[in-house]
Amino acid sequence: MTRESLLFSYLLGAAIIFTGLGILFDMLGLKDFNLVGLFPFLFLYFGLKWWSRGKKIRGSVLLFIGITSFFAYWLNIDPGRIMGLMLSILFIYFGYRMIRGKSKKIEIPQSSRPGDGLARPISHEPLEQATVCGDEFGFTYSFHSPEHKHSLIGNLFLTGSRWQLQDMNIWHGIGDVKIDLSRAYIPDGETVIIINGWIGDIDIYVPYDLAVSLTASVNFGDIDVFGNKQGGINRSMTLSTSGYLNSDKRVRLVVSLLIGDIDVIQL
Repeated sequence: MTRESLLFSYLLGAAIIFTGLGILFDMLGLKDFNLVGLFPFLFLYFGLKWWSRGKKIRGSVLLFIGITSFFAYWLNIDPGRIMGLMLSILFIYFGYRMIRGKSKKIEIPQSSRPGDGLARPISHEPLEQATVCGDEFGFTYSFHSPEHKHSLIGNLFLTGSRWQLQDMNIWHGIGDVKIDLSRAYIPDGETVIIINGWIGDIDIYVPYDLAVSLTASVNFGDIDVFGNKQGGINRSMTLSTSGYLNSDKRVRLVVSLLIGDIDVIQL
């Protein structure tokens, strides 16, 4: 099934569901239903279709009309409030991009080196506890490879000396996250790293001989995974290295960001 036919099936199914709900609400006297309520799905379909074909301006206009009319008809939300919400998000996004710079320069940690095409074993030199620090906003903190970490403002860096990797769940409000897996001692089996954030950049450095599976999504921003790039609004990417499931040591990354860039760089 092609992407367009799959999209049509999803939207057709959603339209049928809302038609059934509309008839039910009409019978219960909760809402007057008519065929006008199905027009938002047409705008959404053609908007997504044109967006996927590279006609982003035309697609964005239809998507905006579809989203606005959907909320106005089905949820009785004032279109003016919807426009205000979208404008506020756009202002935040473009303001952030101006502060950070349109094209962000990726800085490879000095502790890492590019691969030479030959697999290298992980050294078993003495391990040090992983230190995460944040200082851009004047906040400094550290922790030792925790299972859970929450930070409202500040940067989280795991790019220093050798450290022991374990399952991690990281949430940050505003700030950057940098993780250098080439400096980590990777245990056998699958290790899961979950990162969620509001505003900032997430940079993950991966050694070329490490098996990785990634699921990344961003509402406003860019995704760059091993040179595979996507940018814009509501972007997502799923990628796994060859032979991931059969690898003795593997890392699963689940990254979600509201505003900013997600970069996964192979060293």
